[in-house]
Amino acid sequence: MEKRKVQMTGGSSYIITLPKEWIKKMNIEKNDVLEIDTNPDGSLLIVPEGTGRKGKKALSIDSKDTHNPNFIFRMLVSAYIRGYTSVTIHQSSSIPPEIRGSIRRFVQNAVGFEIIEEDEKNIEIKDLLDPSEMPPERTIKRMYILVKNMHDDAISGLIDGKKELLKDMNERDMEIDRLYWLIAHQYNSISCNKKSAMKMGVESGAGVYYFIAAKSIERIGDHAVRISDNGMKILESGASPEILKDLKTASGMSIEIFTNSIDSWLRKDMAAANRNIDSVKELAEYCERMAESAIREKGIVAVALNNIIESIRRTGEYSADISEMAINCLIK
Repeated sequence: MEKRKVQMTGGSSYIITLPKEWIKKMNIEKNDVLEIDTNPDGSLLIVPEGTGRKGKKALSIDSKDTHNPNFIFRMLVSAYIRGYTSVTIHQSSSIPPEIRGSIRRFVQNAVGFEIIEEDEKNIEIKDLLDPSEMPPERTIKRMYILVKNMHDDAISGLIDGKKELLKDMNERDMEIDRLYWLIAHQYNSISCNKKSAMKMGVESGAGVYYFIAAKSIERIGDHAVRISDNGMKILESGASPEILKDLKTASGMSIEIFTNSIDSWLRKDMAAANRNIDSVKELAEYCERMAESAIREKGIVAVALNNIIESIRRTGEYSADISEMAINCLIK
């Protein structure tokens, strides 16, 4: 670490010299303009003019290396999460229709990405999202609301016999996934570019906590789908009113833990986060008693009930993970 003394010039201006090695590395010359921003922690970010804006990372994919559309889709998701802002898919011959379809499916689900150029042999997609328009905290809140509604509808559909509430869970889960990808994409952007962190209103070191929270919420969404799938099986065969009543109670407990985990984090309340972690023990014990009762149900219903009980328990545990993350984030 180099040290520099602050000097005064003109009686009112403070100056500090810049390391010569850094000047050479950044190719800075006399009269060049530098951008200076103040970080939330009080430190200064100094970069050559223009380089502090959203970093541009380009990737080229040759689609002739695979004829599997799902593989291309997964590669695009990975590129998006890694923070690439521009991806070109090319092939020496014409790009097959199934590959084009996979690219369009990705664009439909990746927030901010659009096809900007396309011809017979090349497709270029680019990230057009302004980071300041979708700060991570807003995305986390959106994910929470969507997942909570999914879980509530899955349980209500089962308890009230409303199959229509159980049928569109996979489509709703896809919305959760695309928001999770967005958080992962922003996490990489924040980690590599402090300017991006400032535009999104977060400290660069805080990006990992948003990523961890988003992953836990995405997992809770997966369990809402699982509850829905198993709920459909129970509706077809029937289950005792007593066990359904217990499911509703356990669901309410897990969703309360989920809600408290998000609230305590956003309110920066470590004590509330700690109490929320402790409350998972009561939910786990209740689920264990329910599992013993579920064994007395009919074969396929018993299996489906146990799957739902496990998903309710896991919802509470993933919520506790968010509370633990909140304490890690807030401790000073």
